[in-house]
Amino acid sequence: MKKQILMTVMGAAIVLAACGNKKEDTTVVMESTKNMDEESSDMGNTVEETKVVLSKANIHLKYSNLVDTETRDRVSNALKNAGLSEEKIKSFFEAVDEYNNAVGSENLAQSVMSIEAAFPTYDQDKLVDAWLDNGGYVGRNCRITSYSLMGDFITVGNPTPGDTTMLFSDFASIESKKIFDGEDKAKFDTLYSYIDVTNTHDTNVLSDEIVKSLDDKQISFNNDKMHMISVFMTMDDGMNPVQEFIGHTGILVQDGDKYLFIEKLAFELPYQVEEFDNLQDVNDYLMGYYDNETDGITAKPIIFEDGKVMNEYRVLK
Repeated sequence: MKKQILMTVMGAAIVLAACGNKKEDTTVVMESTKNMDEESSDMGNTVEETKVVLSKANIHLKYSNLVDTETRDRVSNALKNAGLSEEKIKSFFEAVDEYNNAVGSENLAQSVMSIEAAFPTYDQDKLVDAWLDNGGYVGRNCRITSYSLMGDFITVGNPTPGDTTMLFSDFASIESKKIFDGEDKAKFDTLYSYIDVTNTHDTNVLSDEIVKSLDDKQISFNNDKMHMISVFMTMDDGMNPVQEFIGHTGILVQDGDKYLFIEKLAFELPYQVEEFDNLQDVNDYLMGYYDNETDGITAKPIIFEDGKVMNEYRVLK
């Protein structure tokens, strides 16, 4: 309980990156963006885009909330080409529709959006309120979504979870809908448990310690067409051991000469799929948004592709 209380008073970087499920978590984003100069989309959507974006990344973004048939077909075909079973693909889209129907698809992008910004903004109060009126189910977050898609291609030879205290909302969601259990639940716990690390800002040291933890747990990723992209964040409350944890994660698949990144932004926030020309833009998109701790209190986020640091990993200035 002590760690749960401490979590709520830590910086925005931790709160935002943790795929949080409380309405107060999303207010941090709203407070950060409410003074931005906003314009309405020319496509008639209620999703808004900003001229001055929260993200530091300088990229042109194409994204979808999987309302449109075009993106749904692309994602379905890309997942099928990556070896995902028809059953898993069907289950994924059922989860997408569960969310989209609950919040009202009219509150999401109706088609593929193209914006001169690195991250879209939403009417988050409306989305959160709509989801919370959906019978009390906490929902699915980034970790549950990624594992649901990638789990068949992840091997855990030594399923010995570390600290899972902060995964309490993940566990509530998994139990509520019986999303997975048995071996899959053990693999989920081991993969996403927090890792005790050295108290340092040196991301090379932290990366090595993360890799060692994955190796000790005998975690391997076994699909060269589908990859789990994970944003490792630092948990440091000044009282407990410093830890690294997967604060955000999504699935990367190739679609022709493009890359599709499939993610769930948070428990009460949308599914989102982005199209990227290259892997450098994938890194910059994630670092631009999740590297938002400006006081230098903790180390920079680290982007992993499966079990190693992403080759394109860099910190944005």
